[in-house]
Amino acid sequence: MPAGAALTPREVECLGWLAKGLRSDGIAERLGVARITVDTHLSNARRKLGARTREQTLVLAIRNGLIDP
Repeated sequence: MPAGAALTPREVECLGWLAKGLRSDGIAERLGVARITVDTHLSNARRKLGARTREQTLVLAIRNGLIDP
């Protein structure tokens, strides 16, 4: 992960739910927020990790110990 690009707890939480197979709508429902908010958290996490796709974001989050596989 690039220096100074720490993920927020909410970004990590969204990644954790994504890793469990939930889509943005399902994550939003569980967290009580709008889908666009979840998409923003996931997009920010992807940018901070230097990933191009959601799948690559998950791989990098696992490799960096941010979420469990």
